[in-house]
This record gives sequence, structure tokens and C-alpha cells, in this order.
Amino acid sequence: MKLSLILFLIIIIFVIIFYYKNKNKNKLTSDDISSLTDQWIEEVTVNNDPDAVAKLFCSDGNLIGTVSQVKRKGSDIKKYFDYFASLPKIQVIAKSYNISKVTSDVFINTAFVTWYWKGLKKPVIARMTFIYRNKCIFQLHSSVLPDLNKSLLKVSNRE
Repeated sequence: MKLSLILFLIIIIFVIIFYYKNKNKNKLTSDDISSLTDQWIEEVTVNNDPDAVAKLFCSDGNLIGTVSQVKRKGSDIKKYFDYFASLPKIQVIAKSYNISKVTSDVFINTAFVTWYWKGLKKPVIARMTFIYRNKCIFQLHSSVLPDLNKSLLKVSNRE
């Protein structure tokens, strides 16, 4: 009887340890989102690999790209990066992330990314909104940062 009770307690302790160890295993953090975004940038600029970039998107993910006028899904995401990731000497020269947690598996990274590639007169600053679901990009919406609106700046008290 005493041995049975000891074995039972040991089993309960192992179950509790296993539960708590695995409870947060699939939980994303802001650091994870930062790393996933860095991985996306690396696939675009270092590896220049449209297939790898497309694989970072969820199967139902979509893209509204900086240098495109259409919303893309599925294989059209890869087609966009067939073009964008092959721009000569494409690189990111600055980046700033602002990551917000929506749920335990949904995050938004509102990023400002400064791009440069051969042939540009000056770098392009893009405002990019990455919506991550689990560990994939559900939506990426990117556009060129507009010129500074001085009237709006005064109204916003951000001089």
C-alpha cells in the first residue's frame, strides 16, 4: 500500500512537470516575431530565395507588396519575390520593429524598413505590417513611407 502511494505520487509529479513544461512550448514571444521577421529579411536580401520567402507565409496568407498594386495569395506571393528578391544588390540598411501581441498565437509587427538596391537614387523607407499567426506570415502589407506632411506634424504636436 505504501509503495503504491509513493508510485502514484511520483507519477502525479511527472505529469505535473510534463504539463507545465509543455504548456508554454508553442507560445510565441515578441523575440520570436523579431527573429521570424529577420529570417524573412535574410531570405529576401541575403539568400535571394523566393521559394523560401513564400514558405514563410501561411497557406492562406496574403501579400500587398511595396512595389505592387495587387493583393497576392498562394503562388502569386512567390512570383512577387521572383522579382523583388532578385533586385540587384538588394539590402536592408535600417529596420525598426514595433511588435504587439494580439493573442497567444497572433502578433503584429509594424516595422519601418529602409531598403536599397543598385539603381536607386536614394534608399526607400517602407512601412511594413506583418501579421503573424503561429509562426507564419498571415498578411504582409507594405508601402513606401510618404513624404513628411508638415501640417499634420504641427497638429499632432510632434515637431
